[in-house]
Amino acid sequence: MLAMALVLMPAARLDPGLALAVAALAAETALAAAAWRTVLPWLRRWPVLCCLDGLLVYGVLAQGGVYGEFFLLTVMTSGIAGVLYPWRRALLVCAAQVALCCLAMASEPAHGTDALLGLPVFYPVTACAGAMLRRLFAQYAAAEEERRRIETAVAAAAERTRLAREMHDSLAKTLQGMVMSAAALPVWIRKSPDRAERDARHLVSALETATREARGLIADLREEAYGLPLPLAVRRVVVEWSRSSDVTARTDLAGAAGAMDAPTVVRYEVVSVLKEALTNVDRHARADSVEVRLRCAAGRLELTVRDDGAGFAPPPDGAVHLLARKGHYGLVGMAERARRVGGALTVDSAPGEGTTVTMTLPWPCGSADPEVWTRWATADAPALSAGASPVRERR
Repeated sequence: MLAMALVLMPAARLDPGLALAVAALAAETALAAAAWRTVLPWLRRWPVLCCLDGLLVYGVLAQGGVYGEFFLLTVMTSGIAGVLYPWRRALLVCAAQVALCCLAMASEPAHGTDALLGLPVFYPVTACAGAMLRRLFAQYAAAEEERRRIETAVAAAAERTRLAREMHDSLAKTLQGMVMSAAALPVWIRKSPDRAERDARHLVSALETATREARGLIADLREEAYGLPLPLAVRRVVVEWSRSSDVTARTDLAGAAGAMDAPTVVRYEVVSVLKEALTNVDRHARADSVEVRLRCAAGRLELTVRDDGAGFAPPPDGAVHLLARKGHYGLVGMAERARRVGGALTVDSAPGEGTTVTMTLPWPCGSADPEVWTRWATADAPALSAGASPVRERR
């Protein structure tokens, strides 16, 4: 408003006194804007500081004239007081400004009773408008707090539902199989000790699987990656896995910008598939390096995990479910996760030639703002890179 008043004012009226007053007010405004985190608490605690702002405004008003272009600028101080303070403190600032306005009008030729009575009224009216704005802010803050509370409750309910589904789909089935095997074990001990010994070994293996699944569920409760945008979640999981497994890992996120706004359910399933794939690499592949690529293009989202490990002979025609007969439930669970979000899982492997696991699902890839994508992509890079020497990233 100060700049607008200067533009509207004839250049001939800008004398040294007015220029000095305008410069002082502009410097105070720029300083308050630059250091608002420090200035604002002081302003809220000491209303007299707002009155000092009124003194600087009065200097401009006295030099430029009450009835000129600068009058509307002065009422902003009362408006700010209405936003910052309760009504009584705002009245203190208004009273000081009314007195200063009357003092400035006394030094100029009279413009009639209407001007003498009407101009000071602007200050309490503007303060009232500021108070109404303050009330709107308070209502908005309360509404935001209620929204966050409801979102937290919904997220907690969704988490309980997810855990129940996970326990039913994985842990409960494993435990049920263990119960059936344990119930039949006494019979086989009497009839066929060899069969009993084999079933006992399978029972121990199933118990290890159940323990791993239970630990996975507990770890999911503490996993922070699920709350990140999908590309960052993928990068974090890969970096942390590489640290713990001491296997060189590389992430390719060059085409992942469109997945920044992937919903929670997609993030959860993709990250879970990634974690299970990396677990399989660590447990079975004996790989030296792993490449993880996330790409969003042509209306689909694609996650690829490729290792240079031992590989294996996958079932024909991509029938991953056949692996369950051999007790390999990891790939089966990954395929189920992919189907849960409308996608599919493919496995390409051969003995001695490594394994490539690809999860694809239809997804209308958005176009992320390049600045936002760059800021997100580098936000936690220092924290992730510290101590992660075996990890190389390509963006």
